[in-house]
Amino acid sequence: MTNERYGLLTMAAPSTVVSVVPTLNEENHIERCLRSLMEQTYSPQLHKIIVVDGGSDDATVNITLRLAKESEEKDGPVIIQLDNPQKYVPQARNIALEYCEDEDEFIFEMNAHAYVDANHIEKRIQDLLSIEEQQGKKIAGVGTRVEADERWSGFAGRWVEGAISSPLGHGGGQFAPFVGRQQHRVPAFVIHRREALIDVKGWGEEWQTNQDSDLSMRLLKSGWELWRSDVSRLKMAKRDSLFGFAKMMFRYGAWRGKCIWVHPKRANPLEFLPFIGLLIICGLALLYPLDNVWTYPIFSYIVALLLIGILQTFKFRSVSMVVGVPISLLVMHTSFTTGLVLGLLRLPVGRHDR
Repeated sequence: MTNERYGLLTMAAPSTVVSVVPTLNEENHIERCLRSLMEQTYSPQLHKIIVVDGGSDDATVNITLRLAKESEEKDGPVIIQLDNPQKYVPQARNIALEYCEDEDEFIFEMNAHAYVDANHIEKRIQDLLSIEEQQGKKIAGVGTRVEADERWSGFAGRWVEGAISSPLGHGGGQFAPFVGRQQHRVPAFVIHRREALIDVKGWGEEWQTNQDSDLSMRLLKSGWELWRSDVSRLKMAKRDSLFGFAKMMFRYGAWRGKCIWVHPKRANPLEFLPFIGLLIICGLALLYPLDNVWTYPIFSYIVALLLIGILQTFKFRSVSMVVGVPISLLVMHTSFTTGLVLGLLRLPVGRHDR
């Protein structure tokens, strides 16, 4: 840990923030995302937006350039369009990191499928500086709470959100519905200090998924702290089909398994529970082949899913949740666990699900 991290923390110089948005065929979402960044209460002279496109063949680039011109005409934040020949997210973020200037102090990792309230960056920077004053040193960054954008959710999308936000769906990880402010190993959609990113040489480009987990673990190993807080929220469009959700969860599981080989501390015991349950069922079936003991865990699991479905029905005020949430949880557990096992076995898996 460098001594500079313990220097006197002051508000003397305003902080420059760079919002980084990787894109690839995001014409349905990019305008809403960029407008939410253009309308920030944070000073536009201290905020720039870098869009790094991975070769979109739809209207994404044209929309970005149109909004860049509009923002310039309205004295809004500068919007810069860059190309990402390798198309994946970690490469896009590193391209933006390299493009940044010396005065750029913070980098906000954004998603083209997401949008934020107008005071998001202002609240995040205030929160980060407050944490640093409390800790007496600089921190790597602070993440936010993620919520679903219901405007883009059909029945399946709401089921997925109900599953992810349930006790059996989030495992206390990045997208858990947390409250308050606390240190966390892998916060979501972090505003990082550029200094911290440079310290660990940016994002690992070998990670097409789980690149944020890899980055966070390397930051922690280098002595930096990561935090998350709910002073503001980020809204994101979730998967709107169970098939797409299954592919996404398989991919997450596979790359999580690979990540655990590199960063064993990233392992979350809760993520192994479905696999452990399967082993218990198989063990009981082998030990008591003439008995029905092995069906007890299955029955208990089904009851738990149905109870969660009933609870989410009241929470979301939708009768369809009583069926949709259990189905979504089953899809999540089977897909993620299958990917996780393949990743831990170091078997080849697809790089993306699109």
